[in-house]
Amino acid sequence: MGKAAVTTAVVGAAAACAVVALVVRHWMRSSGRCARAAALLKELEERCATPLGKLRQVADAMTVEMHARLASECGSKLEMLISYVDKLPTGDETGLFYALDLG
Repeated sequence: MGKAAVTTAVVGAAAACAVVALVVRHWMRSSGRCARAAALLKELEERCATPLGKLRQVADAMTVEMHARLASECGSKLEMLISYVDKLPTGDETGLFYALDLG
């Protein structure tokens, strides 16, 4: 193998190492951003979470208001609309969520 071939091989290997180093550096920087973003999202989720006791209190108050509304025409502050939802939850749903349909 001549000097030119050896030089070409060494330069090629050095270029390949430089490219790999740049890719790894970029990956490490972006993975650090992802970790920080995940930590911020986790903190936001914790700060915005509604305590279970408060959710139960809201549900109980709504139940009382719904029963009062069903018992008389004007016995409640809660207005109810006809719902066209034809499937009730099965309990097989996954995820962390709650919803309140306000019409």
